Amino acid sequence: MGRAFKILRVNLSRLCFHVTERKIIEVADVLGAMGVATNILLEEVKRESDPLGPENKLMLAPGALTGSAVVGAVKSAVISKSPLTEIYGESIFSADCGIHLKRAGYDLLVIEGRAEKPVYLFIQKGNVEFKDASNLWGMETFEAFEAIRRDLNERNVGVMGIGPAGERLVRLASIISDNGRAAARCGLGAVMGSKNLKAIACKGDNEIEAVDATSFEKVASEIKEHLMRRLDRLSRFRMLGTSGGVLIHEVEEGLPTKNWSRGSFPGAEKISGERIAEKFLVGRRTCFGCPMACQGVVELKDGPYAPLKAKRPEYESIAALGSLCMNDNLESIIKAADLCDRLGLDTISTGTVIAFAMECYGRGLLTKNETGGLEIKFGDHEVMIKLIEQIGRREGFGAILGEGVKRAAERIGRGAERFAMHVKGLELPMHSPYRYKELGLQYAVSERGACHLRGLSFLPAWGMLLPEVGIDKVVDGFSIEGKARICKILQDVCRVWDALGMCKHVVTFGGIPLTKLAALYSALVGVEFELEDLVRAGERVWILQRAFNVKMGIRRKDDTLPKRFLEEPLPDGVARGQIVELEPMLKEYYELRGLDEDGKPRIEKLKELGIEHVISLI
Repeated sequence: MGRAFKILRVNLSRLCFHVTERKIIEVADVLGAMGVATNILLEEVKRESDPLGPENKLMLAPGALTGSAVVGAVKSAVISKSPLTEIYGESIFSADCGIHLKRAGYDLLVIEGRAEKPVYLFIQKGNVEFKDASNLWGMETFEAFEAIRRDLNERNVGVMGIGPAGERLVRLASIISDNGRAAARCGLGAVMGSKNLKAIACKGDNEIEAVDATSFEKVASEIKEHLMRRLDRLSRFRMLGTSGGVLIHEVEEGLPTKNWSRGSFPGAEKISGERIAEKFLVGRRTCFGCPMACQGVVELKDGPYAPLKAKRPEYESIAALGSLCMNDNLESIIKAADLCDRLGLDTISTGTVIAFAMECYGRGLLTKNETGGLEIKFGDHEVMIKLIEQIGRREGFGAILGEGVKRAAERIGRGAERFAMHVKGLELPMHSPYRYKELGLQYAVSERGACHLRGLSFLPAWGMLLPEVGIDKVVDGFSIEGKARICKILQDVCRVWDALGMCKHVVTFGGIPLTKLAALYSALVGVEFELEDLVRAGERVWILQRAFNVKMGIRRKDDTLPKRFLEEPLPDGVARGQIVELEPMLKEYYELRGLDEDGKPRIEKLKELGIEHVISLI
């Protein structure tokens, strides 16, 4: 990030760009690009701004450490007002494009306006080219990326972009990276499509500068040595990736099953990471500079979904397209996940909205006349593939489902809202709030809607502790005692990890001390940040994002869960008989977080964090 923090602003309406600079010390207390991007949303995007209008901002915010020599510093955030939730939208991925953006000398990319015809951007140090993308419009993601490389005659370039779903403004649309990673959540691919922006290609080869380069290199080397000493203990994760969580989650918490109406999935072994490795795994990939190599490559050589060579689906995709829909056909899950990537769709939201449709059809709330002749029954993987095609291309009944589960339920009516599994419009991820009550609280208050990654509050129940920040005891996931405190602390810590660009698998499974990250950040910006200062900065970013949501109209009534979790005990599985007792946790959380009774940040909290400018904005 060097001594100057550089913001590249691109206006697609005018096909022009300019660069602004700020002293690095001026943005250090909001952890760089993530905090700056949040402030831009807060100051420049109005409550009435259409997320799919030219006035919305689309920002690529690489982590403060991203692209440096720090192992695991690979993450970038895409930030915008979400067309799915109409609040703060953010999705984080390991995109080579973000690394190249940093190495081209830019810390934050801000895109506004709307091009008259489809374009893609080619960003290098000191220059932005606006390339005609008319011939790319309609292409699936990976096909378009290869065409861009041919057009540029350049292999050493990072590319991210959208597929047909983003072009057609499907609210579940994701942004896909050329290395197969996805900024999938919040429908941000539709924002890109609304701007007639097919892709962004970046090329940069500069080293990331730290103010205190000697100290930075020393700590980065210590972190790498620490991780290398632990690699043997991480062999299972390195081989199976997150797909190895399928059987673990089934045993420990129960896979999300039949649209969250059941607590155990009989077909768990059939869709497990172990089964993938046994039958279909043909290779592994790694993110930039990471020895974990946890991304797998799979191949289907026979059967109805062959031939296919694709990225191994992650746990979230397997559960959403598998157990949630009562689908135990592993080949179809691999096909469905790959199809989502090619069309540019969020696998979590796509699986959730299909499971919702399956429950509605089974309850008689939908008929074949309304679904275009499709019998949408639980477990029918062939219908699932047809629906994914329809959703991604905004066709048939898929056009309704592509609006997201909240809007689809409102469109169907007849009580369908009860079976729509979302918080603030964002479909639930695949971790059980029945089993981990703290996760229920986290889903309810997460800044982008239901999210397990913006807090990881279940870590203490898993036995993964962070004594540096006072998380030093294993807790009972079924209890609500002390969960507000755990949720608040780990949300702040996760904002630190995210803003720095650190992979959560590396920092958690690798056991990277937070004090090491504080030392790295201090060396990067040239100002001493103790651990307490770093976590306080994470809190500051969280409050800024909450403030944007308050500006968008979010209040306490919105910090809740689907009634299924609050009122319907699970009939089976590890969490049999459980519901989520949300209210007492929420009350305690508001007090700890510094929110008033309606969910707004208190003036005293804003002053304490030194962000008084927010007072006049909300």
